[in-house]
Amino acid sequence: MNIQSMSLFVLIVSLFGCVALKTKVDTKAGRLMDDVNFLLDEKLLDGEIATWRDKDEPKLERNLAVFLTFSENGKLCRACYTFIVENGREKKPVFGTTCRLSKRRWQRVNWSFRDAYQAPARKRFEFFQEVNRNAPEPVYVSDYRLPSILLKSVQKAEIKHELPLREMINKASKKEALNPVLIHSVIKQESNYNPKVCSHVGACGLMQLMPLTAKEVGVSDPFNPSQNLMGGTRYLRKMLNRRGIKGNIPLALAAYNAGYGNVKKYGYQVPPFKETQNYVKKIMGYFKSQ
Repeated sequence: MNIQSMSLFVLIVSLFGCVALKTKVDTKAGRLMDDVNFLLDEKLLDGEIATWRDKDEPKLERNLAVFLTFSENGKLCRACYTFIVENGREKKPVFGTTCRLSKRRWQRVNWSFRDAYQAPARKRFEFFQEVNRNAPEPVYVSDYRLPSILLKSVQKAEIKHELPLREMINKASKKEALNPVLIHSVIKQESNYNPKVCSHVGACGLMQLMPLTAKEVGVSDPFNPSQNLMGGTRYLRKMLNRRGIKGNIPLALAAYNAGYGNVKKYGYQVPPFKETQNYVKKIMGYFKSQ
């Protein structure tokens, strides 16, 4: 997943102008720490990769990835790596680990050619890569095609419940500027388009709103299909806009399922709950099949 922000681009270029080799890191530690503090605190998420070419060295392709966020001795820590591709040949990556001392202040990065967190880190990193690969943008589009599994389910539900569900979903999606296929995918997983269903924990309606969530998004009757759709779509948009998620669909889905607090607790990544990880995989599978 390439990072598009120009401010981030500039910072990464300055950062990796001095971290390609450990000796260069040591000589420019001050500037390195300023940039790392900015990147690690809120910009680069687990599973994201920044790739660019420096105008002064056009033959070199530079890459940066954060592949693991974890807790150690009560501190939030992050492991990342950088590597250079020169003339099509990938050079050995350099790994770094640092823990946060306070907001925008991190420990000095310990850069090394050895990765102490490779086994668990790769698993989490690959999860993000897999669920994000070839995923459409979450923004609203008027011209879209529902995957056959979603189309068959919604058509059946429209007849059974005598509701224009596709029209209603499109209206809610447009209002919150979200891709209608994403909303269909969430509804398929949450309720299979049944506006009358409730879970054992009390989540109800098409988008399975919990009582407190329904109240938060202004839904007085979760069994009212229009209210439920508007409220659920509004809540998903809210999750996408939250700090640390910022448009990352898998993280927004994880927050929708397990709560934003759990996403934040586990370092802004999908929490290690089997139910939540399967939930994210399933919805992303529907969404990507369009």
